[in-house]
Amino acid sequence: MPSIPQITQVDPASFPDSKFDIGLPIISSVYGSIFNTGFSIGDIFYQNADGIMMPDVDNAIAKMSSENFFVLNGSTDLIFVGFKKGNNFFSLNVTEKLDFTFNYPKDLIVLALEGNGNKLLGKRASLDGLGFDFTHWREYAIHWVHDVHHKFSYGARLKYLYGMENFTTDVSYMGIRTDENTHALKFDMAFNFRTSGLPQILLDDGNIPVIGGLNTNDSTVMQESGFSPGYINNYLFNRKNRGVGLDFGFNYHLNDKLLLEASVLDLGFINWNSYTANSKLEAWNYEYDGIDTPISIFGEGSSVDFLKGVLEDSIEEDLKNNYSYSTQSYKTALRTKAYASMEYTVDHNNFVSLSLYSSFSRGIWRRGLGLAYNYHLGNFLSATASYSLYNRSYANVGFGVSVNLGPVEIYCLTDNILAFGTLNPRDNFLSNSSNSLNIDTKKVRNGQIHFGLNLTFGREEKEKPLEEENEASSASSDGEAQSKDSSTKMKKPSNSSSSSKSNDTKKTKDDSNSSYNKKTKKKKNTRRGELKTKVEQSAPKSSTLRKVSRNL
Repeated sequence: MPSIPQITQVDPASFPDSKFDIGLPIISSVYGSIFNTGFSIGDIFYQNADGIMMPDVDNAIAKMSSENFFVLNGSTDLIFVGFKKGNNFFSLNVTEKLDFTFNYPKDLIVLALEGNGNKLLGKRASLDGLGFDFTHWREYAIHWVHDVHHKFSYGARLKYLYGMENFTTDVSYMGIRTDENTHALKFDMAFNFRTSGLPQILLDDGNIPVIGGLNTNDSTVMQESGFSPGYINNYLFNRKNRGVGLDFGFNYHLNDKLLLEASVLDLGFINWNSYTANSKLEAWNYEYDGIDTPISIFGEGSSVDFLKGVLEDSIEEDLKNNYSYSTQSYKTALRTKAYASMEYTVDHNNFVSLSLYSSFSRGIWRRGLGLAYNYHLGNFLSATASYSLYNRSYANVGFGVSVNLGPVEIYCLTDNILAFGTLNPRDNFLSNSSNSLNIDTKKVRNGQIHFGLNLTFGREEKEKPLEEENEASSASSDGEAQSKDSSTKMKKPSNSSSSSKSNDTKKTKDDSNSSYNKKTKKKKNTRRGELKTKVEQSAPKSSTLRKVSRNL
């Protein structure tokens, strides 16, 4: 929505509608999103004959792909200031950000719900790709946009990144196979995950560190990390996790109706140096085919404990030989995103756009397609509606509105308004009563919301199309021509009255009138119908081109 100053954070080459913007701390831009590619809430529940909500595990599993994602994102602007100067726009922002991605294979859900029998008996239960990435960081950014004759604009945002916590899964593959005859178990596994700023977790009675590099039992470490009372500044500003990032884009007007836009966001990295840990398991293969001496699982329970102890000791010893732990520094990349869109201007109030979106995470490109309509009512109201396909979901209907009350701008928009139906699943998923929503929310897999409050000053009046300006100019020119013609006719009686005066002055008057009449005849309108003067176009055609994007 181009009426809000935060449009530049999605489209770095776009100009906001206002000349000077101030974002109120925290509440100027609050963003949150949730995506699940595996299944929707409607896939895991059904209504039985008695009207009771029941889980439908088989249907949920059938909807999954072999590899699925669960994503959470959040951000808020702590500081935002922007202003126009000539053909340039400058802005400064400080933004707190969170990014969480959980990769889960389909066989993980099958194994958890059904065990290693049934569908997985005699097959390798693949847990390849299992892992999650989490990053909490702060962004300090300066932004610049330049406009070239309202025809072409380009912009970039340079960002300094301050990292606070991170969990990264670099390598993850795991398989479990149960022999269909002997029920022997075969394991194959390897993983490599790194962390920064997370508490340390120990196994084997505190002898083996597994996750995290922050020792919570050391008071000095707790103070330096900022987790002790009175030392919060060490957490907020003094960690040694630094990086850089870049956003860039351009807008190009093919003509006064068609606008092309493209941008790349979050191209960058963070170096993690504080409280780091690297946990690595080399390629590990293990087979357990039972115990040679048969034991009874009945009795007083000691045989069960013995079996459990043998299995655990055998696996644990083998794992230790392949596992390593270190505290070396490391680097992670941001989740890079790319946008491309084409917008058609219907008139100065209505715009239609087609957008392509892609995001790169854990070596996989995720893509989306969206169609949006934008409406503007002067500087008071802007509204948008959209439909999009992304994250293996077709149920994404967006809506947004921005209202300006003097310098105060309030806005709220979402990529999928259907997601709000998930807040009342019994009514909106299962009930056919009149109190439920009259929309199908059973396929909803994505939810997103963005809202805030800004102070904006110096909004420009919306420009009218060139055709309307020409019509107004023509009407004004016609009025001037008619006025001149009327004044010419009104002068004729004064010329005829001069013949009644004395003969001494008649000759002088006649000479004067003759000269005057000759000039009048040259200006006299001899055409039939309305006289129209030719008016040259005073404004260049490119003046109707906008500086801003009209995408959602």
